Amino acid sequence: MQKTYRNLLTIIKSVLTQTPVTIEDELDYKELYLLSKKHQITPLVFDGLYKCKGNFEGSEQFKKLTLPLLFIDQNQLACLNQIETAFAENEIDYMPLKGSSIKKLYPASEFRLMSDLDILIKEAQYPKIKDILTSFGYVEVLESDHELIWKSPVKFTIELHKRLIPSYNDDYYSYYNNSWEKAVFEDNHRFSMSDEDEYLYIFTHLTKHYRDGGIGLRHMIDVWYYRMKHPSLNMDYIYNELEKLELKEFHQHISDTLDVWFNDKKDTELSDHITERIITSGSFGLSEIRKNAYAARLSAKETSVSSAKKKTLLRLIFLPLDTMKEKYPVLNKAPFLLPIMWIVRWFDAVLHKRKSISSGASQLSKINTEVVDSYNEELKMVGLKFSSKK
Repeated sequence: MQKTYRNLLTIIKSVLTQTPVTIEDELDYKELYLLSKKHQITPLVFDGLYKCKGNFEGSEQFKKLTLPLLFIDQNQLACLNQIETAFAENEIDYMPLKGSSIKKLYPASEFRLMSDLDILIKEAQYPKIKDILTSFGYVEVLESDHELIWKSPVKFTIELHKRLIPSYNDDYYSYYNNSWEKAVFEDNHRFSMSDEDEYLYIFTHLTKHYRDGGIGLRHMIDVWYYRMKHPSLNMDYIYNELEKLELKEFHQHISDTLDVWFNDKKDTELSDHITERIITSGSFGLSEIRKNAYAARLSAKETSVSSAKKKTLLRLIFLPLDTMKEKYPVLNKAPFLLPIMWIVRWFDAVLHKRKSISSGASQLSKINTEVVDSYNEELKMVGLKFSSKK
């Protein structure tokens, strides 16, 4: 493992275990800054560096990035509290997900930044929810396969989940297709999962992103830290459910890698591969990996590479109605105009969106046997695969 990676992970562990650490190596502060920014963990790393090095070289740069992140974090918490209060008062069932739920475990809220607020809702209650969010000055942005996305007055995102996993992730969706099945009532219309089921969910979320294009340090830290804060998890139950998800092998490899990172286990070729994949991916993955993953996933679903390529070409030419609604809101009221809006989109692309055409061509070029086989082999190495299981 690279020295800078090792130092970064040592700093993270020292903060989250609240254990002082002395780092003898000469630190590459610029690289640590870039990595912390790329993985959205700057306040966490800044706190650790300050505790072990005091006013270190580059501390002003860390501080300059950290302060606005603290402001965003506090705004998100205030937003979450506002929504939870309103939902309880209006008898709306909800369940905070991912960072919205697990950030409370961390020593300080800013140590677990969130890209957005994730909340599971019941679609039947959405009309009432729309009225509430609109009254707060929030703006509805779009509806995706599994989310209803809103922007707050200060421009961060609220993702209201219709389901826990996107339906196009066929195999994991088959396990999570009843989103409220594992919900446990707390109080005031707030639900949560059991500790075991929440752990399984955050691990499945990590897996989904790893397989579909990459995921960063923050979600790996969640898995490790969740285990540390819940030492009495029923692991027999968890392993049994991982078998159903076909994730037991991948879970073992991730656990081994986390032991290398945080528990002084000797690294291996596989743990180094996973470490490099995750750290280079950043919080949102890499475009190239996402394209390769898309090709492999679609090929598995279509049973052949050639069939996947034909389907992608048709999809690029004739975008589905839901996607077209995002681009042309008139279709929300007049869906029968879809064929006309396809033609409008084609002319618009030819005249103004050369980059979009180039991106589509690049996506198509990735759907070939060599790319698909190579990506599937990489997944197989860590215990993953794409499946079309319903």
